[in-house]
Amino acid sequence: MKVGLWLVLEHRERAMSWFVVRSGLILLFALLINSPMLKADSTSTEPLPTPLTLVDALSQVSESHPNLRIAWLNVSRASIHLREVESSYSVNSLLELQPRVASSASVSSGDFEDDSRFGVVIRKRLFDFGRTASRHMAASAAVRGEEITYQVRRNLHVLEVMEKFFAVILADLAYQAHDERMTVSYFRYKRLADRQASFQEYSEMEVAEREAVYRQAYVERVRSDLARRQTRNRLAIALGRPSELSLDLAMPDLRVYARREIPEYDELLDRVISASPMLEALRQQIVSAQASLDAVRKVNFPVLNAELEAWEYTNNTRSNRDQFRANLKFVLPFFGNSGTREVRLAEAYNALFRLQSELTSAEYVLRDRVLELLHDLEVNRAAELAAIAQEEYRDYYQDYSRALYELELRSDLGDAQAKAAAAMLESTRVRFQRALLWAELDGLLGRPLALIEEK
Repeated sequence: MKVGLWLVLEHRERAMSWFVVRSGLILLFALLINSPMLKADSTSTEPLPTPLTLVDALSQVSESHPNLRIAWLNVSRASIHLREVESSYSVNSLLELQPRVASSASVSSGDFEDDSRFGVVIRKRLFDFGRTASRHMAASAAVRGEEITYQVRRNLHVLEVMEKFFAVILADLAYQAHDERMTVSYFRYKRLADRQASFQEYSEMEVAEREAVYRQAYVERVRSDLARRQTRNRLAIALGRPSELSLDLAMPDLRVYARREIPEYDELLDRVISASPMLEALRQQIVSAQASLDAVRKVNFPVLNAELEAWEYTNNTRSNRDQFRANLKFVLPFFGNSGTREVRLAEAYNALFRLQSELTSAEYVLRDRVLELLHDLEVNRAAELAAIAQEEYRDYYQDYSRALYELELRSDLGDAQAKAAAAMLESTRVRFQRALLWAELDGLLGRPLALIEEK
């Protein structure tokens, strides 16, 4: 009866749904167990080295960081979908229970008799004329695209750690410069205030002016002191160690970037366009979208299945009772839901055109960014020469002021020291900017970070 058949189909549908869900969970668990994020957790309990070097900080980047974990889970999701597609050609074994009653045409009474049966059906898809092949190509390209996207996100995170590390050192140098400036301002204000109180040598307006300068320098010192903790907190978060602030950071050796020559724009642009991981991820997504579109076109293609059946019946007296049966089934959809197919085709075309537009847009952005990076490197090279000259001049001037101070001819030694600290800050900032520019350019070319590669 129809009721018995409906029960069997419902039972089969629920069983298949649970099989798909269970397989997906098992695959996700396996992917997570083998993922680098969990392997990194096993070493994250060790404290950070002291002093912390830049290479150590970059080596401490953990795949368990939330930003990287999200990107990896996207890879896992794409892999689960690929496994689902690959299971299309797997062997399906079904147990069918069909409780039913039937009225035989050969019996005039028309009474219903027990006609139940149960059996095992083994089914395997042999060929579907390219539909599964297209779906497999789409799923495989999606996995490759997510893997590349994950690597892009990891490279950006490494660059972020590098930037946060530099920010801590710059904050320390800025604090030293502001502390020197505040100290000089304080002694000048105190000297005027004492002489005005004792000898009325200066007016109250002059003393108030010096006090205002000192108070403002004190504000800058407080702000820079707080920035030291803020930058350390941001570095700890980037390293996935939010409660572990590094107090002592070593000045990094960045000579690997100092030896480089700035390339020509056209030659560099061609290399970036062809090697950029970000563009390659979009290209893989386009391959996936094209294959998905092809799979939708083939949705009404025929399917060839092989089936083996074994049955047991409550009533074996009828002549059409087959205990064993082997079938080849060729199924060709005759009248399908053309409206649904057209909607899916429209959606597939829309997804493909959107990705193609995103690829072109990303290429435009890269063209502008490459030119901007080259210009920044040119400016940085000029700024480095200026910073070196300024730092050298301040060293000479500091020695000159110290000599005059020892001879008691002048007393601007503190001011010279403050300006020397500011010159050192600017020189260091220029070197750090150069390293960040080259590191970003390496990322656009898909190269490993030069500091780690050199080590």
